[in-house]
Amino acid sequence: MNAELCKWEMADPVKILMSREAAAEKRTCAGCRHAKEVADPFGGVVMRCLKGRPHGKKCHKFEVNR
Repeated sequence: MNAELCKWEMADPVKILMSREAAAEKRTCAGCRHAKEVADPFGGVVMRCLKGRPHGKKCHKFEVNR
């Protein structure tokens, strides 16, 4: 985390926390149509991208799941 604060970060700490959490959620690929749970050979379930992209970071192939 950056030691220096921006001007907007001098406001209410709860609003800052909510803003950061919302921004982090927008950067993930949660809710993408191409994300799917796949069973791995060791008995677990892993999320994979069906487009061959790394899962967890939003890419240009993101489509909303309907």
